[in-house]
Amino acid sequence: MLRAALIAVLLSASVAQAVDFKGRARLWVGPGIDTNAKREFVSTGVVTETDGMLFGLLQLDAQLRFLERVQVVGSYEVGARKFFTLATEDTIVQAAQLEGTVTFLDMFAFGVIGRARDRRGALRDYTDLQGGAVLDFFPTNQVDVRATLMAHRFLYYNRFEYSFWGPDGALTARYRFDRRHSISASGGFNARTYNARQRVRGPEGAQQETEDPRVDNVFSAGVSYSYRGPFHFTLAYSFFSQDSNSVGESVARHRVSATGGFVLPWKLNLLATIAWQPSIFPDGVYLNPDLSIVDDENVSSLTIKVVRPLTQWFDLDLRYAGYLGFYPQNNFLYLRHVISVGLAFSF
Repeated sequence: MLRAALIAVLLSASVAQAVDFKGRARLWVGPGIDTNAKREFVSTGVVTETDGMLFGLLQLDAQLRFLERVQVVGSYEVGARKFFTLATEDTIVQAAQLEGTVTFLDMFAFGVIGRARDRRGALRDYTDLQGGAVLDFFPTNQVDVRATLMAHRFLYYNRFEYSFWGPDGALTARYRFDRRHSISASGGFNARTYNARQRVRGPEGAQQETEDPRVDNVFSAGVSYSYRGPFHFTLAYSFFSQDSNSVGESVARHRVSATGGFVLPWKLNLLATIAWQPSIFPDGVYLNPDLSIVDDENVSSLTIKVVRPLTQWFDLDLRYAGYLGFYPQNNFLYLRHVISVGLAFSF
């Protein structure tokens, strides 16, 4: 009996040593001000509505590795905004991802991946679901490649005709020259079938629906260079094309961005991103209800974050985000400034 108990203890100890768990949590809360709380495109000279808000963001990340070859990675985040006067613009956004992979032949890993995002409030309620398979290839410490093939279902509740489904594939690759320099490339394709009917131009130019469904082919590609040393810097270019069989729904976007992270005096950490993102509408400007999540807009932007540690667990966090979009064909302007200050707790 004693021998069996000793063996059980040794086995449990060896299993515990074979399991590696890492986790992180961060909570950020604070007040802010938004100069375009309704996120409106307006004519030049028209003033948008400004409102104060309370903002909160919780982020959870975890990684579990066991049996040397099995890895499970998960993340969850929830962000919420409560405006002082424009209660119709209150929002809550949740996002989660879970993947599990098994390494084989010492340079491949195969597994499954699932993603979910849900947004409620401000007449932009939707649920975005993806799930499928992932294959990693890492022949050396310098090269890693990932291919994903997933099913994609998007439900837009306020205008259900903008809901879609279809396959979603992506390929990403990264090459590290050394510890400081690396380049990355990516490409993706998503064939979307919408709940809406196809719209075409009639004999006199008026739009009319057909019996066929709306079908879009979405292609994306990008390249980037990153430096990691005394400071961090990334320069990136990406292209997005949505080719639709329905008139007025096609769009193409170019995006050039630069991101830098710097350590400043007085224990300040600065992270800044500037992005130039023009949109091209082959059928002319058509402002369909583009979706925005938190501060992610399909326009040019400047974001700045300054963080100062107060203790081992608490940080003071100051953020600014500015967005600019202009469509000269119909003289529409999108201008928005968001400033917030908060206290972040990490453990």
